[in-house]
Amino acid sequence: MEIMRFLVRAGAISILAVSLMVFAGCQRQPPATDTDRNGGEPPALPREITGLDSPVAMAFAPDGRVFITERIGRVRVMRDGRLDEEPFATVDVPSMRGYHETGLLGIAISSDFEALPYVYVYHTYSRDGGLANRVVRFRADGDARPEPEVIIDAIPGGRIHNGGILVFGPNDRLFISTGETGNARLAQDIESTAGKILRVNADGSIPSDNPFPGSPVYSYGHRNVFGMAFQPVTNALFITENGPRDNDEINIVRAGGNYGWPVVSGRAGDDRFIDPIHVYARPIAPTQAIFYTGDRFPGVRDRFIFGAYNTNNLRAIELTGPGRDEVASDRVIADVSERVIGVTQAPDGSIYAVGSNTIRRIDELNGQ
Repeated sequence: MEIMRFLVRAGAISILAVSLMVFAGCQRQPPATDTDRNGGEPPALPREITGLDSPVAMAFAPDGRVFITERIGRVRVMRDGRLDEEPFATVDVPSMRGYHETGLLGIAISSDFEALPYVYVYHTYSRDGGLANRVVRFRADGDARPEPEVIIDAIPGGRIHNGGILVFGPNDRLFISTGETGNARLAQDIESTAGKILRVNADGSIPSDNPFPGSPVYSYGHRNVFGMAFQPVTNALFITENGPRDNDEINIVRAGGNYGWPVVSGRAGDDRFIDPIHVYARPIAPTQAIFYTGDRFPGVRDRFIFGAYNTNNLRAIELTGPGRDEVASDRVIADVSERVIGVTQAPDGSIYAVGSNTIRRIDELNGQ
């Protein structure tokens, strides 16, 4: 199962159709207005960000700028609630006909922007008659149009299953999700960077404590990961993973762990592989994810929130147990009027959902 309109297996029956039970009788949490829950200050961004062409992901810089990736290869910038007409940067992406899952995808900014004043992005490009993916960064502390610096290159690419999510973890290590490009065997091949979670230093070098010496591979056996977020208390990396036509997964990433694809999916109970902590037997198409840490919606603080593309909504998982690695509850917290490709938290605690061509602020959550 795939994660956007451009994340559906070509030629297959639609796997982005699903019915999902919504909790009945819930009381709605009061809406977050433009002046409450933030010391009387309004949110920094408007309720809707329009004028975009196939947005995928967004990242907030500490200087107030908001960087947004468009699948067509542009990095856009918002300042003071307005979208700049000219893109901050552009990357070459392949010109594709028909269904495909390529383009400019994920984006990340280090929390230590003063020391690492870069915008990192993941994109597909044409290479040797085929497709590949790479991560590049653009310096973002000056006025000159930035040039890309390659961080990691030659990640296998394909029309489908390119992964593409970026997130900074502890000690400014950059984590990268890659898909198996429709070639499932690559997920179990440690020599390939496809179907993996990769971990590199901010300059692209390999951390000395990676589980496979000299390799960026951090975990393997993944099909197509399109959501990653670090739990603030434990620093554990949680991911959303798309199953084939069933068994969408929520996983906790362990260094050197094998997550089973394509040998198994869902909970296999096989000691060779790490089982997910949560499985959706009927596909919901989980997308980008956050751990919510803001004050606007205290009822979902510290919960793992992610988009569900199939059902046009956001879900929140409450975790319990000594290691906060057991699912206590899982429910829909917000309905969105279009497919949800991404979700992010603004510095003021607002939640934004990235749709097909619009980014919307979520001002009301379903009851707790």
